Amino acid sequence: MDVAGGLLPPYLDDIVKEWLKHDIPNFDIGGQVVGTGPNVAVFSAKSNMVTAGYPFVEAIFKAVDCTVHWVVKEGTMVEASGANKVKLGEVRGATNKILQGERTALECLTRCSAVAYQSRIAADIAKTAQWTGRVAGTRKTTPGFFRLIEKYGLLVGGVDTHRYSLSNMTMLKDNHIDACGSITAAVHAAKKYGGFSLKVEVETRSKAEALEACKAGADVIMLDNFTPEMLRREAPALKKQFPHVIIEVSGGITHKTLPAHLVNGVDILSMGCLTHGPPSVDINLKIVKAKL
Repeated sequence: MDVAGGLLPPYLDDIVKEWLKHDIPNFDIGGQVVGTGPNVAVFSAKSNMVTAGYPFVEAIFKAVDCTVHWVVKEGTMVEASGANKVKLGEVRGATNKILQGERTALECLTRCSAVAYQSRIAADIAKTAQWTGRVAGTRKTTPGFFRLIEKYGLLVGGVDTHRYSLSNMTMLKDNHIDACGSITAAVHAAKKYGGFSLKVEVETRSKAEALEACKAGADVIMLDNFTPEMLRREAPALKKQFPHVIIEVSGGITHKTLPAHLVNGVDILSMGCLTHGPPSVDINLKIVKAKL
């Protein structure tokens, strides 16, 4: 998915400067060693991935007065290995400045590309099955602004981000319901305080809970940890009875178990594994010239 343009917040430059501040809190002795002469470094992919995170890398190197030129478009499925490296792009600037941005940029690029890769695999499985719903991530992301990178990776990979924070959609999980006393009471309270502009989703653990949530006015119901057999039995019937309610399925779904959960009547299938510890991808940044 092409997500370039005006998606990212106008304070992105401030975010990456904070990251750099944490990485360089005072003296940069290594930077003094290499000096300020002009140089060029190359990003190389050394494993399979979907390239993602370019705007973050560009902002990081902009903050240290370097420029980035990409030769592989963001969102590209790359097949690479240690023996078959693929050049992704290059950075130009003072040697010490390139190395000041190196680690922060690589953390963003590798994490975002890993999320995008796992997301693309999931999206392709759903597409191959001709399923008409949408695969999504979850809120299982790294706290802080790094969440932005992982959500961006989901988009580049071709899946839905799901809600970004507690403020984007009211999700009533088991603890909310148990604390309120019932699904109906929890939904009514959420509608009262959230108003018309916020959807209300209810996590349900049985057919009875799903029915109560729909009747109470939930906009979205999550069929949590339903087996594929339960989904095939309950999801179409719920959708037929409540066609306006979005039906989500979630709960430990992996790429291996994904096909069995692609059931008619399900609108959203969310996978925490896309952002919660996806296998890393291998990218390095190497100085290739002593002088320009």
